[in-house]
Amino acid sequence: MRKLLKYDIKQNANTVLGLAAILVIVQGLLSITGNLRHWDAETIFGLTTVLYFTAAIIMVVQSCKTFAYNIKAYHRRLLPLHPVWTILSSLVFSWLVALIIAVIVVVHAAIYFRIAQVPINIIQIETNGLQNTLFVILTIIWVYTLLVLTVFMAIAIGASVSIRGKAGTWVGIISFFVIQNGLSWVESLIFRDTNSTFANFGIIHIGMAEENGAVASESVNLLPLGPFLLEVVVAALMFYAITYLLKKRIEI
Repeated sequence: MRKLLKYDIKQNANTVLGLAAILVIVQGLLSITGNLRHWDAETIFGLTTVLYFTAAIIMVVQSCKTFAYNIKAYHRRLLPLHPVWTILSSLVFSWLVALIIAVIVVVHAAIYFRIAQVPINIIQIETNGLQNTLFVILTIIWVYTLLVLTVFMAIAIGASVSIRGKAGTWVGIISFFVIQNGLSWVESLIFRDTNSTFANFGIIHIGMAEENGAVASESVNLLPLGPFLLEVVVAALMFYAITYLLKKRIEI
């Protein structure tokens, strides 16, 4: 898998590093311009969030394009490797891409708060100790991983159908929305009345600052146990299904 991962990194290095460099430059210009012109903290925060969200989407798309290329590439299919390694290498690559964005966000926030000394109190997140902070990070990682696996599943379904042209792409897109909405529907149907804090790994408090200085907060459960276990089962089934499609259905 390491060789496959190295190839994926080498193949996408220019694109990923180029996008990261552009993101750093644009965010730097935004922070400097916003502070020199005395923009509201809300405006700077909103534009910064939009830029990071856009960059994250582009990075995810790049990771998924890499997976789509790998499962159809003639030289990759000839390698005497189990399809599991193709899936894992693409998944690890998507994690590395997300890590790059996360590092940029952390460094940017640290530098901005130290130099500008302007606290952004639009959203206040309170966690009870280190444990819940770790659960926040794990929740983000899990949601991201499940999203990427769902996209991989949709790509594999689209590539496995015997329809030529762009029809297979549309089948994959429809499959993605069916899986996403189907999983959400099943979770709401099964765990609709589950409100016990015993069934949750952690709780954070999110508050929105208002004009009068008050903060309206609410508790948000992290990784509810029931839905989390269901998602783990679904992720395992998708992983198995992708492996099966790579072995049996997808043509070079």
